[in-house]
Amino acid sequence: MSMEDVYEIQKLMYSYCWLIDAGDLDGVCELMKDADVASEGRVYVRRDPEKYRKFFLSDVMIHDDGTPKTSHMCINPVVEVAPDGLTATGKSYTVVVQGVTGQFFPRIVWVDRKLDTFVKEDGKWKFRTRNFVTRAEGDVTEHLKSAHAKKNT
Repeated sequence: MSMEDVYEIQKLMYSYCWLIDAGDLDGVCELMKDADVASEGRVYVRRDPEKYRKFFLSDVMIHDDGTPKTSHMCINPVVEVAPDGLTATGKSYTVVVQGVTGQFFPRIVWVDRKLDTFVKEDGKWKFRTRNFVTRAEGDVTEHLKSAHAKKNT
């Protein structure tokens, strides 16, 4: 294991947050194209970037500027690379803050744990699995379409 491997894996973990916040779904789908994605251990996408895009867009609100108006923060990433240097695990917390100047104050809308596995192929690290484990949900009425619809009915 080298610190360069740890850094490259952490960069993947951080990149997910930056891409989501920018509304760059092409980038997110590229990043996750080789991954099985799960929530609470239940896999809902198996290495299918287009299905991941549809899943994301089915409930996440995208605002007029093309972003979800969020700031995802990857906190306390812990990466462990296997002795063979070809697989690794990662875990982190994600705190999601959302706010729109002049509309609503910034607030924490979500806290979760991410449990990841990675594989190194052709000298490059990539996601193999990502499991979202919700720790706390705040006011998501401006973040999730389902919550927004409930609020307005």
